[in-house]
Amino acid sequence: MATVKPAVKKGAELQAEITTTAVPFGQVAIWWLGQASFCFKLGPTIVYFDPFYQNLTRMPHAMQAMPLRPDEYTGASLILVSHGHLDHLDPETLPGASAASPHATSLLPACDVQAATACGANPQQLYPMRGDDTFEREGVRITAIPAAHETLTYTDEFGYHFLGYVIEGNGVSLYHAGDIQPYPGWYERVKRWELDVAFLPISHRDNLHYTQAVYFCALHQPQLVVPIHFGMFPDYTEDPIRFVGQLRKNVPGQRVEVLQVGELFTYS
Repeated sequence: MATVKPAVKKGAELQAEITTTAVPFGQVAIWWLGQASFCFKLGPTIVYFDPFYQNLTRMPHAMQAMPLRPDEYTGASLILVSHGHLDHLDPETLPGASAASPHATSLLPACDVQAATACGANPQQLYPMRGDDTFEREGVRITAIPAAHETLTYTDEFGYHFLGYVIEGNGVSLYHAGDIQPYPGWYERVKRWELDVAFLPISHRDNLHYTQAVYFCALHQPQLVVPIHFGMFPDYTEDPIRFVGQLRKNVPGQRVEVLQVGELFTYS
């Protein structure tokens, strides 16, 4: 079994921090929950992204302990799901998170609604997204950005099968790219926003190579970039310091933050 890195905070301690943290206008509180999973708090509004809990006995064995169990994803108004792969739409975690946050709306690709319902997520909470569409709740505006994961998959019935999301609220704009590779039209979609924070996967296999994430920063100049999707599984990881080093060489002045799982980071 791979060596397991502990989370900075977890369980009830982390839940309490999420609940009690005050987030003034112009700020966002960020907790990395491992892999592509996050908690964002914009003012009073809690948003979970790709809720995922990997029990350490489940295969493939994880290198990173996950800080929240499915029933600990509490207090959310919005739950965002990028696509149907296990570490993004987990058939154990999404139903638990939906039950733990019964008033949340869960946005997900339209093609994955049936799978989410079949695994036990409350269908009344599910809201299908097709890509290039928007949803707004409690002053937080969500725009679905198509993503090319294995391919840029589109069908007339469901729209785009892989998504990232731009999250706008409390005076800040965030872009979580989901799992993505560069594709024609990606730049034009993203350039509509002056991004405060960009969350970019750097694990390379069916995702960005860290040098491609550097190129994204050169093009879009987010105020802050956060590398994600590393440190979880042995064959799907990358050393974020390589990314940081290339940023310093090629995009001088780009602010970057390598987060620790379960630790609060506040952007302002």
